[in-house]
Amino acid sequence: MMTSLLSWIGPHVFDLISAVGIISSLSYTAVSFRDSARSRRIDNLLKLTEQHRNIWEKSQNNPALARVRDPKADLSRKPVTGEEAQFVTFLILHIHCWYRAMLDREVISLDGMKRDIKGILSRPIPRHVWEERKSFLDHDFQRFVDDLLNE
Repeated sequence: MMTSLLSWIGPHVFDLISAVGIISSLSYTAVSFRDSARSRRIDNLLKLTEQHRNIWEKSQNNPALARVRDPKADLSRKPVTGEEAQFVTFLILHIHCWYRAMLDREVISLDGMKRDIKGILSRPIPRHVWEERKSFLDHDFQRFVDDLLNE
C-alpha cells in the first residue's frame, strides 16, 4: 500500500502542491473575509452609536424639543411643531438605519433596542409623527415598528 502511494505521489507532486496551495489560499481568503466583516460591523456600530448620540444631544440641548420625550404631551392643546416633527423624523430615519443594518447583519442586535424603540415611539409626539410619516418607509420596517407599538 505504501509503495503504491509513493509511486502515485511521484508523478503527481506538482498537482498535489498546487492543490495544497489553492486550498491554503482559499482558507486565508475566508479568514481575511471574516475578519474584515467583523471589523466592518464594529465600524458600523461605532457610526450608528455616534449618530444616536448626536440626535439625542440635539434634543437635550434644545428646550424646544423637551416635549418629544414627554409621555403626557397634549397634542390637542399644543400641536406638534415643525421642529419637533423634524427631530422625530431624523430619529425614525436613524432607527430605520439600525433596522436595515441588523437585517443585513452589519450590526448585531443590541439588547433592549426594541424596548427603547417602543419606549420613545409610543409617546404622543413621536407616535403622531410616526403615523404621519411611516408611509414613506418600506413596508417591512412599518410592520416591525407597528408590531412593537401594538405589543
